[in-house]
Amino acid sequence: MGADFRDEQPQELIVPFDGGCPVKASLEVLGRKWALLILRNIGLYRVERFNEMLRITPGLTKRVLAMRLRELEREGFIQPVERGRNFTRWGLTAKGRDALPILMALVHFGSKWYAREVFADGQPRSLGEVFDESYIRTTMRELVAAGVPHAARRPSPVRSDRDNAVRAPVRAG
Repeated sequence: MGADFRDEQPQELIVPFDGGCPVKASLEVLGRKWALLILRNIGLYRVERFNEMLRITPGLTKRVLAMRLRELEREGFIQPVERGRNFTRWGLTAKGRDALPILMALVHFGSKWYAREVFADGQPRSLGEVFDESYIRTTMRELVAAGVPHAARRPSPVRSDRDNAVRAPVRAG
């Protein structure tokens, strides 16, 4: 028999994952095709309605969007904040807001390393060149206010925030 992972794990890893992995567990939902783009639409672009999401997300079909919205709701990332006769507006829950730093990191990474695919001029950009600095500060301040744990603090107790969705502010435009 080979050595157990715990015998080989990096010493920086304080708590063994007991056979699981937080990256793998997170990717079970966030790694599904279109899931991060739907969270991007709601959390970063402030696009909250089904047809608007279809319009700004080329290649996304109605069927897949409906399926991902259901999955993201079931997993506690989003919830309806308004239901009309023929529409639903979606908002992020606390769990969904916790995914915003992941999205910002991907924006930063893609803007730097995939600039040829992202920008017409092909020039890399910093996060501050992609989003207005005040938007970045506001987003991060909202994360702190929402209780996203700081790396130096212990995480707060887990609680269900399905009933605490916050409507994303409408962009002036």
